[in-house]
Amino acid sequence: MWKLYAVRMVIIVLGIEREQEINRELAMYRPTLLVVEDNVINREILCNILEGHFNVITASNGLEGLNFLREQYRDISVVILDINMPVMNGYEFIEIVKEDTNLSKVPIVVTTVHSSINEEIRCLDMGVFDFIAKPYIPKLILTRLNNIIRLLENEKMVVDSTTDALTGVKNRKGYYEDIGKYSQLPDGNDRTLGIVYLDINGLKTVNEEVDHTAGDLLIKSVAATTKQIFYDGEIYRLGGDEFVVLSFDENESSLDKKVMKLKNCWTETISASVGMALAMGFRNIETEVAKAEKNMHEDKSRFYEEQADHTKVYRRILNTDMLRLANALTEYLPGGFLAFRTDTGELIHYNRDIVELLGYRSQNEMRQLTQNNIKNVVHADDYNLLRAGVNVVNNRSHSYNTVELRLTMKNGNLKLVKMGIRAVNTVTFGEMAYVFLTLMDWRC
Repeated sequence: MWKLYAVRMVIIVLGIEREQEINRELAMYRPTLLVVEDNVINREILCNILEGHFNVITASNGLEGLNFLREQYRDISVVILDINMPVMNGYEFIEIVKEDTNLSKVPIVVTTVHSSINEEIRCLDMGVFDFIAKPYIPKLILTRLNNIIRLLENEKMVVDSTTDALTGVKNRKGYYEDIGKYSQLPDGNDRTLGIVYLDINGLKTVNEEVDHTAGDLLIKSVAATTKQIFYDGEIYRLGGDEFVVLSFDENESSLDKKVMKLKNCWTETISASVGMALAMGFRNIETEVAKAEKNMHEDKSRFYEEQADHTKVYRRILNTDMLRLANALTEYLPGGFLAFRTDTGELIHYNRDIVELLGYRSQNEMRQLTQNNIKNVVHADDYNLLRAGVNVVNNRSHSYNTVELRLTMKNGNLKLVKMGIRAVNTVTFGEMAYVFLTLMDWRC
């Protein structure tokens, strides 16, 4: 009996957890409303009507509501606004919102009473979208809000031709349309404009070495990080890995701080090279964008230089460890060991057995007479095989491999060395090749 009870309890718990998970998922897809209302009772009534259908944010006056809207305007679908409030009333709120190109995209619905016709006319003149009458009628409120949101979604589908589907920012078409629109504003050429040009680092490598899904994630991550820093600017994806940010009312100091903050957000795997410029309006916008792009390319060059330095240090450390390991191995294996650069053939290291095999009295003598180059030690044909890391096998007999390796002696003659069982093994790392000559039964 107790087992059956335990099973039932597990089912109930799992059912509750699943229901909570579903509710969380549904909440993610619910539109978000901002209710700006100073009257506690009215605010609670609205919340009770709305919370079953929307995510609701509340503010007790216009200033508090304005701060919420500035922080979250990308996520807020509708603002429900009371007019008569302390600190900042509804009219002041609307005036500030309508002057901001980002905030003005969010529709405002004003709560009003039937007798306030003059109030409604004034609100309509200011660009208010709709009204909700007091006292509140739940079904009417929900129907109006759903109609507004549906209408905006339909409009958005039309606007999507200017939106990049992958990142959600505007595309090149949106960029040119906005430049034309902003340049026609009365103060369009009197406001300072911060321009930031970004080019994603390593996208081609990610696409080729991982896959394009990983590349898409990199693009989205760079766009999302840029949105966090330039939340009040317009961001455009001009190409596969290029973005431009336009940020109004910037000065050199504020723009520099934002760019530095952006760079501090980059990680080892997610980053972009960045260039910036400051313009006065849109008179010479293309020239200033080109200047920002030029600065970006300079930043890109520094990025690749740092990457190259990092790679060199990394390889130098690994090469040192490899030499140590190779020397340790050759203490126990009969034969010789040498290391050389695959690009130049320069001899980096070789052990005593190689020196003796070639008939030199010392490493200094070998280094001098071979001009310290693998090409003057190993025959050209064998060098190509060594560089490629391929075992040199001429024939097979007696159940083991027989190898013939041609070595140049110090007098310039070729010496044919026959060795048994995988006599030549090459390991390459970066520009370095490590060659092991394992001699089982060798004779000249």
